[in-house]
Amino acid sequence: MAISDSLIIKKITKEDGLYYFECAGSIDVKAKRALEILHDVPAKAEVVLNFKKIERVNSMGLSLLLQIFEEWEVKQITMEVKNLNRMVNMLFKITGLGRFVGAPESTKTGFTETKIQAPVHVHTKKNTLESKRETSQNTKLNFIASLQTGQQLTGWYLFNTYLQRRMQRAIHFDQSHVLEDQLKADLLFSKPFESYLMIKEHGFMPLMRPISEADEVIILARADDERTLKEFQGESVVTASENSFVYLLGRFLCDEEGLDSSKLNFTYSGNEIKSLQMLIRKKANLLFMLKKTYDGLSSFGKKNVRKLDESATDFAFHLLSISPRLAAEKESLNAILKDMTENEAGQGILKDIEFKGWCPVEDGEFNMLKMVFERYVAE
Repeated sequence: MAISDSLIIKKITKEDGLYYFECAGSIDVKAKRALEILHDVPAKAEVVLNFKKIERVNSMGLSLLLQIFEEWEVKQITMEVKNLNRMVNMLFKITGLGRFVGAPESTKTGFTETKIQAPVHVHTKKNTLESKRETSQNTKLNFIASLQTGQQLTGWYLFNTYLQRRMQRAIHFDQSHVLEDQLKADLLFSKPFESYLMIKEHGFMPLMRPISEADEVIILARADDERTLKEFQGESVVTASENSFVYLLGRFLCDEEGLDSSKLNFTYSGNEIKSLQMLIRKKANLLFMLKKTYDGLSSFGKKNVRKLDESATDFAFHLLSISPRLAAEKESLNAILKDMTENEAGQGILKDIEFKGWCPVEDGEFNMLKMVFERYVAE
């Protein structure tokens, strides 16, 4: 039996070379040691992983499983993963891990074959030249954030002031979802797909992400609409943006419940509060919303809507990254962010922006986000 803080694996070797593993707990970064037992399976063996007691798998856990599955593929090991719960099964489909274990990669609607239009961006020499602009100690820095909720705004201004004092630099703060604006940023807090795009195409470097803050989606209807989710066949849906993980997760939740997302009529409002208003005013019948935004709604806002479904994938996250112009200051910025939990001023600001703190981005976490982006969003 292999045990970690998050995962327990019990090995049961059966007749005819069948290796049967009972798995319980969570598969995340802490599970790496427990998963080592799976590397010992001999070539050409037959493996069954029983996930009946697996509660959650996050992006790092998926990355660890991918490494094992790729190794088993080379060793010609046949495998089956049994009893996946709904969310883990959905994550296997989203990331394509289902191809290793014989699980169906697509839902009845074939959503996984649908490409989301990539975010609008600019491929010009001007961007390349701008990314090489020198940033001296006297140059004012640009900090742009794509906020998770409107309630965070005051906290982000305080966070900007905190950075100015710690870095001893002038920093201009603004909020924007427009990628052309984000290209001008020196510091950028952005959504999962936007973060990956800026890193991939414009040389931005990942800095930190909020601790225990994954982007999850909630699907809402009006409070007086008593239909179940699968009864909204062909209906109108509003969400903030097509170029988002919320849109992707929302579609998967629909398909998993038997609601064909390819036949829904989508409207993109530009922000989540507008989306909520459109739902309440009967300009749409369903809403895909970031769960954190829903949690921060007033009692009036929540009174007018009804929750139909929500995700619990613990997969994608907003990310703080920096322009290559600030490469020399990466380590000092990391130290400033880590130190926020150790002083009273930093703790107060973290509370205002609704974070527990900052943590580094694991390579495995980022690689899984890359896989999903390339699978659904890349042109």
